[in-house]
Amino acid sequence: MENPTDEQLVLKVQAGDKAAFEQLYWRYKDRVIGVVYNIVRNHQDTLEISQEVFVRIYKNIDKYQPGTNLFTWIYRIAHNLAIDKYRHKKTAKEIEFDNDYQKNFSRPEDVLPPSLGINPERAFERVELREKMTAALNELTENQRAIITLREIEGLSYDEIAVALDIPIGTVMSRIHYARLKLQNSLRGYLDCKDVK
Repeated sequence: MENPTDEQLVLKVQAGDKAAFEQLYWRYKDRVIGVVYNIVRNHQDTLEISQEVFVRIYKNIDKYQPGTNLFTWIYRIAHNLAIDKYRHKKTAKEIEFDNDYQKNFSRPEDVLPPSLGINPERAFERVELREKMTAALNELTENQRAIITLREIEGLSYDEIAVALDIPIGTVMSRIHYARLKLQNSLRGYLDCKDVK
């Protein structure tokens, strides 16, 4: 089977097929890293927690309910683990935001190589916008950041978000509304003076 569905892979993993788990890993690795990074905001912690997420997925694969969205189930594991680690670190007063991760992409030439004939001013504006977006996301609460990530980046429906976060759909709608307002307010000065296309 060249491109098995998530459920087919899960059934294989439940039967002990390690190659099927590797396929699941590669299918969801980047999304898990994105979810975790949006919570902990530290590159090294993100990699460590993401590894632990996949260990938990493997150990708990029998708890997955066929017929439900696999990413929603994976998201809950990643979100809960990242929140636990983040709160533990914060309580221990060891929290630090990893600026090196952001610095790796702080110059226009890091975003788009000059050999592509890209306008350097436009490339710089994209880097600047990413920095403004990162700052705006950092101003959101954990709950708001999680919900914006699920809706705007992962493209989950309101119902799927409600299941992933184990909250009523009305709470989903409210959090999305207030998170969007906060982002708009944070970015208003920047976006008003830019030619956004």
